[in-house]
Amino acid sequence: MKIHPMLRAAIALSFLAALCLAQAPRAAHDHFNRGGSLYQKGDFEGAVSEFTKAIEISSRLDNRAGDLKNNARFVGAASNFDNVKVLDPLAAAAYANRGLARYQLGDYEGAIADCSRAIAINPRLPDGYNTRGMARFLQKDYDGALLDLNRAIAISPRDPEAYNNRGNVYAEKNDIDRALADFDRAVSLNPRLPEVYYNRGLARRRKDDFDGAMKDFNKAVSLNPRLASGYYGRAITMCDKSELERAIIEFNRAIELNPRFVLAIANRGLALLRQGKDAEAEKDFERVVELDPALRTEVELKIEMVKKWRRENPAVKK
Repeated sequence: MKIHPMLRAAIALSFLAALCLAQAPRAAHDHFNRGGSLYQKGDFEGAVSEFTKAIEISSRLDNRAGDLKNNARFVGAASNFDNVKVLDPLAAAAYANRGLARYQLGDYEGAIADCSRAIAINPRLPDGYNTRGMARFLQKDYDGALLDLNRAIAISPRDPEAYNNRGNVYAEKNDIDRALADFDRAVSLNPRLPEVYYNRGLARRRKDDFDGAMKDFNKAVSLNPRLASGYYGRAITMCDKSELERAIIEFNRAIELNPRFVLAIANRGLALLRQGKDAEAEKDFERVVELDPALRTEVELKIEMVKKWRRENPAVKK
């Protein structure tokens, strides 16, 4: 099953609001802050609404719009300038944060559009490039993602999240050495980000460095005992080493923390199938298809692979 990396994202633009408070109306500042609060609570739709209000209040039409529309720097940064506006600097932060909230909602096109607007207002806004790079990554535009993340790092070379995200892009392009270098850099800048250890563990596993991978997954779990993916990483590495009983315990923990963790459910089913526990495995496979019907074909192929392995290794059940 596909192992998805963890992209790191956070609202980190409150300092921009403080800098431009004198320029932006107080109401815009209030909506901006409420948007950040709702985002932190996981209410991404509410955050989008509040950031939209901040943008509307802090925006103003200007007779320079025509000049901006023909400005190559702005046209290159933002794709849709049918109604160009000159904006208060607060709007750049609000656009970037709304883009991040839309990213969390799975609206990657909306996230890219908002981040492009933020970058058009402030071309040195690393968060805009970072979020746009993540959205492009999930749209499988890996070259576009690299361009954005390279720019984010050039502007803010001590941002561990940008290195983490770029590492994921390199990993997806199968450039594991560069991915590991970026994850190492992220760890050196902030050794307390569990997602980075998880991603580095995945990269190490792809180089068959199972001990290194397990060390990273253990670190991720120690930093965040409720990180379901950390237990999942440990479980798949135990499967690599045919430690199936221990792997199933770890899968159970991951699924307990996230009952809709499709990859953990699917891989637990495969581990149970390797043990000959067909009835239990079937329940997991049914649950996977229930959660994501598009995985049916992939699940069926994996089941056949395990059954072939069992035929070739009839005495191996752990």
